[in-house]
Amino acid sequence: MKQKQSRTTFKDRLDHMVKSLRHEIASGKYKVGEYIPAEAQLVETFSLSINSVRKGLEELVEEGILVKKPKIGNMVAGLPPSECVTITFGCHLSMERIADLSQLLRMFEAKHPHIKVVPVRLSNLNYNDIVKDYMNNGMLDVATIRETEIQLYAERGQLDLLEPAAAYPGTYPFLMNPFSREGVLYASPFAFSPVILCYNRDHFVGKGLPEPDSGWSWSDLVNAASQLTELPGRYGLYFNHLSEHRWPVFLLQSGAKFERGADGKLKLGGTKLLEAIRECKSVVANRGLFPLYMEEHDLGTETLFLEEKVSVVMTTYFKLNHLRKAGFPFEIAPVPHLDEQRTIMLAIGLAVNRRSKKKEAAKALVRFLTSEEAQLHMRKHTLSIPGLKKAAEWIGEENVYRPSRFNMYREIIPTFRMLADLGLSADELDKLHRELKLYWSDIVDEPALCDRIETVL
Repeated sequence: MKQKQSRTTFKDRLDHMVKSLRHEIASGKYKVGEYIPAEAQLVETFSLSINSVRKGLEELVEEGILVKKPKIGNMVAGLPPSECVTITFGCHLSMERIADLSQLLRMFEAKHPHIKVVPVRLSNLNYNDIVKDYMNNGMLDVATIRETEIQLYAERGQLDLLEPAAAYPGTYPFLMNPFSREGVLYASPFAFSPVILCYNRDHFVGKGLPEPDSGWSWSDLVNAASQLTELPGRYGLYFNHLSEHRWPVFLLQSGAKFERGADGKLKLGGTKLLEAIRECKSVVANRGLFPLYMEEHDLGTETLFLEEKVSVVMTTYFKLNHLRKAGFPFEIAPVPHLDEQRTIMLAIGLAVNRRSKKKEAAKALVRFLTSEEAQLHMRKHTLSIPGLKKAAEWIGEENVYRPSRFNMYREIIPTFRMLADLGLSADELDKLHRELKLYWSDIVDEPALCDRIETVL
């Protein structure tokens, strides 16, 4: 009876080794042309004799999965179609334009024929909650994650949903911090963009005005935008001031951050932050240069710009992809400064669901999308900035129209800031935004705004 149990245990271990190797190859841990661990290591890992290990490997050789290379090892040769793995990839709706995503996925599947990727395009509205629910229910294996969403997961104690990540060597170092907490990276940096200005060069030339440069203040821009305005039909300046990545630029440029008094309340009155809020209102309320136009999303800004209804917009490199077919030359510049030269940096990362049953395949997708091949494709075929420095700074024949100052972002890296630098949690920032909308609409005045901030936050 004891001998029979021993034979059963041996067979189970041998089957386990064969199935494990087959699954690891199917999921992309060992790719075609790579070698699996040495036989001696397999002996130790699966508690089998060398002869048993070789018997199991022969089975994989017969299936055409491995090729035995004398004195070298066992190389991955292929995989039966029955072992195909399907993973789900949750992504923002804008990722198609930002990264030429469909083509990148086709490239990945060509290199990994045993892995099928099903993209799940999700609305930006409550994106983080949707990703959280989908991951918890096993509906997503990997997803695009913004830096603000990592902050929200961290504040709500939900980071355990994400598998610790790795960054491709050569990624811009400043992209590590937005996706890290306590020394752990939770999303591999994929792409980024500072908030910038984009302007119609013909409008500036037509008015004989100098073009924006890094020395411009907001008063310089306001003065130029006033001269560019031609009513009815064209305004000098516009940006979606309701966007979470536009109005905070003014607050960050104050050089201050929200601090609590001894009573635990946030103080706004008499601070540089209030001056910055006042400056933002003076710009967006100036009907001589800024249109009274409300929109549900940022794309409306680029639409107005394409129709030449505005001369200057505050935007991002991501949004420049909407302008590729513009019928006029456009150029970019840093955002004007207030007290300090600062701008918001937006970052997109790739996060793997820690609960995924296809984790190795999901990691293989992330490794490819952050590789030099995929990142260089993004650089050549879009106006987005890849997270890999070598790809982002590639120089060669361009496939698309690109502003002459495209590489400007390299010079303004020291001005990059995150929304978290304001000293507020994600929920507090959302509450502040609601109060500011009341102030911008003249429903409350400055004293009332300060009082409400102390009460609400």
